[in-house]
Amino acid sequence: MLRSKGRILAPLVVFLAPAVAVAGGPYLSATTSATWQDNVTNAPSGDGIRSSFDLDAGGAATWIHTVDFSTLLVTSLSADAEVCTSYSGLDCVALGPQLCLRHKLGLGALAPNLYAGLAGQWVGFNDPERGKFEGDLIFGYSQRASDSVQFLLDGKLGSYDARDVVFSGNFASLVASVNLDLDETWRLRVIGGWRVGDLVANYTAQQSPYGWEPIDSDAFNLPGAWHYVRTFNEPFVAWRVSERTWSYGAAISPAIGRHSSLTLQFEHFTSVGLDRYDNNVVSLSFTRQF
Repeated sequence: MLRSKGRILAPLVVFLAPAVAVAGGPYLSATTSATWQDNVTNAPSGDGIRSSFDLDAGGAATWIHTVDFSTLLVTSLSADAEVCTSYSGLDCVALGPQLCLRHKLGLGALAPNLYAGLAGQWVGFNDPERGKFEGDLIFGYSQRASDSVQFLLDGKLGSYDARDVVFSGNFASLVASVNLDLDETWRLRVIGGWRVGDLVANYTAQQSPYGWEPIDSDAFNLPGAWHYVRTFNEPFVAWRVSERTWSYGAAISPAIGRHSSLTLQFEHFTSVGLDRYDNNVVSLSFTRQF
């Protein structure tokens, strides 16, 4: 687990500084989105399940440096702000850099592409104990089977250090997806994902002679750190648990002119460990390239 800002951000600053100086750009993009999820608390079935509706706006600046005819060095800086209309404690802002080396294995549009890099992010929440610094190793593979079919695999090894240990953790994830370009306007995407590592589960709480405790008696058997929170406008106990998560989903994305697109996406997440947590997420986003 990363325990300080320096250990996460210092390597990124060293690599990003020379890259930005020689790169072409910046190339700018902006995204706004609205998201609904039916289990923002990551609770098992019962009274602890709460839904939420979130609004998000963000942007990124990207610089591209050509290393050789088949290799690109890509650096970026992104910023994001999110408002949770149901629970203000989850309102947050995020800022972070990314460094990525992309290499094409061969010539032509059908040649496979590999990438690997580092990413860092600071996230500040309205509930200050959730604020965190995160550092990630990112890697992936992509290849076109034809002009209209593309396969992608994206991986991440991450660690995040929050102000409270309950909201800190480590994880590894893989996301496989297929892009199907139905015509010049419409793209369909099918998604499948896997994640293993720490997440936060929240259980409704009651006060006892020994302090706040989860109403669900099975939660007492959960190992790991826990903390009483009022994020959800009533007493809850937040627990850091280690889970294996499987996800699947689909998205439809029409192009709107040459530089803009809409994306409607659905994903289902199932996390299984000492308990089970299900979550359905629906989002609508608009992206503009400048």
